[in-house]
Amino acid sequence: MGELLPRIYLIVDALWRRRYLIVLPILLMPVAGALVSMFSDKQYASHTSMLVQETASLNPFLEDLAVSANVEGRMEALTTLLHSRHVLSEVAIEQGLMFETDSPVKKEQVINRLSASLSVRQVGKDLIRIDYKSPEPQGMSQLLETVSKHFVEQLLAPERSSIKESERFLSEHLNLSSMELEEAEEALANYRTQHADALPEQHAANIERLSRVRQRLIEREAELAGAKQSLGSIDQQLSRTNPVLTRLEEQIVLNRAELATLMSRYTDGHSKVLAVKRVLRHLEEERAQVLAQPESAVSNNDSSALLQQQISITESNGEMLIVQVEALMIARQRVDALAEEVSQLRSLATSLQRQVGSVGEQEKQLRILNRNLRVKRSLYENLLTRYEMAQVTGALGVFEQSDRIKIIDRPYTPSGPSTLPLWMFVVAGFVGGIAVGLSLAVVAELTDSSLRTIKDIEDIAGVSVLSRIPPLKESH
Repeated sequence: MGELLPRIYLIVDALWRRRYLIVLPILLMPVAGALVSMFSDKQYASHTSMLVQETASLNPFLEDLAVSANVEGRMEALTTLLHSRHVLSEVAIEQGLMFETDSPVKKEQVINRLSASLSVRQVGKDLIRIDYKSPEPQGMSQLLETVSKHFVEQLLAPERSSIKESERFLSEHLNLSSMELEEAEEALANYRTQHADALPEQHAANIERLSRVRQRLIEREAELAGAKQSLGSIDQQLSRTNPVLTRLEEQIVLNRAELATLMSRYTDGHSKVLAVKRVLRHLEEERAQVLAQPESAVSNNDSSALLQQQISITESNGEMLIVQVEALMIARQRVDALAEEVSQLRSLATSLQRQVGSVGEQEKQLRILNRNLRVKRSLYENLLTRYEMAQVTGALGVFEQSDRIKIIDRPYTPSGPSTLPLWMFVVAGFVGGIAVGLSLAVVAELTDSSLRTIKDIEDIAGVSVLSRIPPLKESH
C-alpha cells in the first residue's frame, strides 16, 4: 500500500501536466466525427429472403422421385453465379442500367458496381438471403426482384437440365436396347426353328425314336435277308426247270413216238422215216447243246428275259407253271421294297444319331442365346423403369415448383439510410479522442527527460539524497 500511493500520485501528476494534450483530442474528435457523418455518402440497404424446401420435406412419400436442390453444398457456386457477368448483365439490361449498344467500359463499370453491391448468404438450413446496397433508394426493390428471379432460375436450372438430359439419354439408350433385345429374341427364335428336332427338350423323344427306328431296322433287315433267300430258291428252281430243254425233250418224245409208228408201217429207208430221224437227230443235238451249258449260265440280269421266255412258252403250249413265275415276281418286288425301306431306316437312324450326339452343343448354344436374351431384357426393363421415373420426376418438379421456393421477405425500398447516425459518430469521436489523448500523453511522458523523483536522481548520481529543497516563491 505504501508503494501504490506514490505511483498513483505520479500518474495523476503526469495526467495533470499533459492535461491540454489529452483534452484537445477529446474536444476535436467528436467534431470530426460529426463532420464525417454529415459529409459522408449515404448507403441504403434492402434485402430479400427465400425458403428453398426439399421435396422430401414437402412429401416424404415422393422422396425417391425428387432431385435434391442441395443448397448447402452449392452455396459457393450460387454465390459465384450471382456475381457472374452473365446474370448481372441480364439484370442491368432489364433494369435499364445499361444497353447493348453501350461501350465495354461502361458495361464493365455497371457490372462491377452491381457485383460490389450484391451479396448472398445462407441464413439457415434452407433459408437464403440476398442483400443489396445502393447510394440511392429509388429502384432498389425492382432491381432486387429481378436479381431474385434470375437467382431462382439458376438455382433450379441444374435440376431441370439434369432431368431433361436424363430423359434424352434414357430415351436414346432405350431405343438402342429395344433393338438389341429384338435381335436377341429373333436370334433365339431362328435357332430354335432351325434346330427344332435337336433341342434339349426333344432329347428324350429323339432317343426313344432312335430306339424304335433301330428296332424296326433290325426287323426289316431280317425280313430282307429272308426275302433274298426265298428269291434265291425260286430263281434256282426256275433255273433248273429250263423251258427250252423241256420243250426239246417233249419234241424228242413225240418224234420217237411218231418214228415207232412209222417203223411199224414203213421200212427204214422210207422217206417219212428218214425225215423223222433227221428231225429227231437235230433235236437231240440241240438238247445236247443245252445240257452242255452250266446251270449258272442264266444270271440274275437275264432273269427278266428268261421270265419273258417262260411266259411266251407257257402261252404257246400252256404247260409252264404260272404260279412259279408270279411267285418270282412277288418275291423280287418284296426284296426291292424291303431294301428301300432298310435304306430309309438307316438314313433316319443316322440323322437321329447325329441329332442325339449334338445335344450338348445345342444346349450350350441355347444357354448362350438365353443368357444374352436375359441380359438384354433385364437392361431394357431397367432402362424403361428409369425412363418412366425420370418423366415422373420431371412432372413432379414442375408440379412442386411454386411450392418449393417461398419468398419470406420480399424486396422493399428502404425508408432511410443504413449508415450510422450522427450521435454514433460523435460518441465514436469522443471515445477516439480519449484514446488519442491518452496515447499522446503517454508518448510525451515517455519521451520527457526531466528529473522529477528522488529515485531518478539517486539512479543517475549513484548517491543517496539527504534533503530536498522545497520550491521557493518569488518575492515581489
